[in-house]
Amino acid sequence: MVGRLLKCIFRCLGNVVVRIKARMRVPLLLVLLFPFTSFSQQNQDFYEISVFFNVQGYGGVDIPAMITDNNDVYLSVTDVFDFLRLRNTASRGFDSISGFFIDQHVEYLIERKNNRIIIQDRVFDLKPDEMIRTETGLYLKTPVFGQVFGLVCTFDFRQLMVTLKTELELPLIREMRQEQMRSNLNRLKGEVKADTSIGRSYPGFHFGMADWNVYSNQTLNGLNDTRVNLTLGAILAGGETNISLNYNNNSPFIENEQYYLWRYVNNDLKFMRQAMLGKIPFSSTSTIWEPVVGGLITNTPASYRQTFGSYTVAEYTQPGWVIELYVNNVLVDYVQSDASGFYQFEVPLVYGNSAITLRFYGPWGEERIEERTINIPFTFLPHKNMEYTVSAGLIEDEELSRYSRSYANYGLTRAITVGGGVEYNSSVISGTTMPFVNTSIRLPGNLLVSGEYTYGVVGKGILSYQSKKNVFLQLYYSRYNRDQTAVIYNYLEERKAVLSVPIRGRKFGAYSRLTIANQVIVPGKTWTRGELLFTGNIFGINTNFTTYGIFSESHAPNVYSDLSLGFRFSRGLTIIPSIQYQYNQGEFVYTKCRLEYPLVRYGFLTATYEQNFNTEMRSFEIGFRYDFSFARASLSVMRRNERTHIFSSANGSFIYDKKSKYLGAHNRASVGRGGLVIVPFLDMNFNNTYDPGEPKVYGLNIRINAGRIKRTDHDTTIRVFDLMPYTTYLLELDKNSFDNIAWQLKYETISIEMDANKLKRIEIPITVMGEASGMVYLIRNGRKRGQDRIIVNIFDIDSLKVARVLTEWDG
Repeated sequence: MVGRLLKCIFRCLGNVVVRIKARMRVPLLLVLLFPFTSFSQQNQDFYEISVFFNVQGYGGVDIPAMITDNNDVYLSVTDVFDFLRLRNTASRGFDSISGFFIDQHVEYLIERKNNRIIIQDRVFDLKPDEMIRTETGLYLKTPVFGQVFGLVCTFDFRQLMVTLKTELELPLIREMRQEQMRSNLNRLKGEVKADTSIGRSYPGFHFGMADWNVYSNQTLNGLNDTRVNLTLGAILAGGETNISLNYNNNSPFIENEQYYLWRYVNNDLKFMRQAMLGKIPFSSTSTIWEPVVGGLITNTPASYRQTFGSYTVAEYTQPGWVIELYVNNVLVDYVQSDASGFYQFEVPLVYGNSAITLRFYGPWGEERIEERTINIPFTFLPHKNMEYTVSAGLIEDEELSRYSRSYANYGLTRAITVGGGVEYNSSVISGTTMPFVNTSIRLPGNLLVSGEYTYGVVGKGILSYQSKKNVFLQLYYSRYNRDQTAVIYNYLEERKAVLSVPIRGRKFGAYSRLTIANQVIVPGKTWTRGELLFTGNIFGINTNFTTYGIFSESHAPNVYSDLSLGFRFSRGLTIIPSIQYQYNQGEFVYTKCRLEYPLVRYGFLTATYEQNFNTEMRSFEIGFRYDFSFARASLSVMRRNERTHIFSSANGSFIYDKKSKYLGAHNRASVGRGGLVIVPFLDMNFNNTYDPGEPKVYGLNIRINAGRIKRTDHDTTIRVFDLMPYTTYLLELDKNSFDNIAWQLKYETISIEMDANKLKRIEIPITVMGEASGMVYLIRNGRKRGQDRIIVNIFDIDSLKVARVLTEWDG
């Protein structure tokens, strides 16, 4: 017993010393003084130690553990669950631990008395040696965490480390991913500090990305509809170049449905930071449905500036879709629409003009189907700053109308920004030239006021208020010129009021919104539209209840309500029923129910039933979706009344990097984005450049505040995908990644400005560093005394100075 104990102690001390050398975690003296406790249970000897519990890609923490002579490891349940943010409550004496696992409906109980674990409806009877209890905790053998909870733990005795691998969305992982998303918002408040920085490159030509999408609707004994999209992403003359080609078997290949844009961005320039050629983005007063082909220049940077508030955007899309919010081409937030398709964003208001873009992703792999830019009615600039935009081109309508819009904004004070410009549209009969002025004012008490007047067309005013308790009020008013033809609608006035109030309770959280809009179309006739919405999570159910009303002097009121519920069950089963009630008719007029269930790891089965009681339309659809690593594919069959429809779709992307000879396929869109190719190597000649013959280095751990990391084991290359262009990212390198303590990194943090449609190559030199020491003495009268403040230069074999030090007080 004593011999085995001493053997284990010396073996543990040896491994702790190895670990200290690799990690430099604690002083050796503390390790030598650490008392190892031991006890026996069921004819086994257990020794209490501390191990490093590591979650791959997210870091770790030291936790208590028990180890046997056979190197079997038992982990403290409370410490593991506390670190993973899993609910757990231990009984007095640690006879049992209870709580819920990830989902509050999935309850569990770990019983020492009966030596079993109960999780929801399943019971796991453990072997006698798989659970032990001490005075300080309840411990489980590492394989039990994987068998019962899906937490696969691997123990490395050499490093005294337990590594966790899991496919579950643990609260810790979810919090860290959300923190990575929120880190983008920190860019609004200042620049990223780093040891060194790498700027953008402007190659003459580089081809790097391609997206593809195929959709088919086959109707038995009817028409067939097939659509194909191919989008190419490259760099031409230093500018981002995107070309999108669309084909439909039921229509000819016409230029109006194709997209192409060349965009040059240089945020370091002062007078012109962006230039565009092709189908340019535009925000016009006049109604324009077709694309505009032309050019645009502006001094607005394609990056964040300082934020001063937020603006609420709340709209509808399809239920269960994921919506991403981009501000100036940077992803800042994403949400999933509720059971009725409602979603809401708090858009950060930044100084200057902001391109606010929403991208929608459907559950069947639909991607970039709806991509649009929303206009924030408030434009603020810092004091004495000015920004301008000039654009001109041809509208792809039947007349090829000429179009241009030029404007500038100036920060008059910190709270007032004024601006103006002129818009020209040759197809507007009431007046082709439309000058306009605008202003935005910040008032005390979280009040924002914006106004714009376009001569001969319309005058607009908006007031926005947000209280400290997030009560949000918006008032809109527009008055149109009776004879104007720039806006195709014949409105005379337009009024709108929106009141949003959050609702909080002990067991629910909800959001309510009241919208009332009046539109006077012609004198003597007024249309009033209203909406009352309640949405939120009530008693664990995703609930949306919305009532609509349309009122007119010449028509009877039309009032109806939609109720949608979202139920989430164990094993990923989701059921979303919805129903519509018409108050005029006093009956239910529409119902729909959708079910989704994960059959395999990346495969989902869906079924939808829909019925309209007024039109007697019934439909049933069943489908299957699978997410491959290189593409997303889906197939569904719908029976609607007497017709059968077969829907199929597939989409993905390719990424090519010539220098590293890489060609990869992915299941998400890649065009317009960027990435990194990180090459760690042993810098033998200390020139910070990867030269032929220098070995690549395994094991470098990195952290970046966005993107998706993929490692290539056969050549040690690390790639990061899905990074937004013209954005500065912080790349952090772990200096403790290597087993050899002589391998040192020159930089630990690197600031990188991303390029579009390109994998940016980052070479990470790793140098072999040694340690030299000595003394400087002065000898007087036969006595030797250390001399301080002496400069000592250290030279290599080629007589090149590699280091310089200053002696201490003792020499």
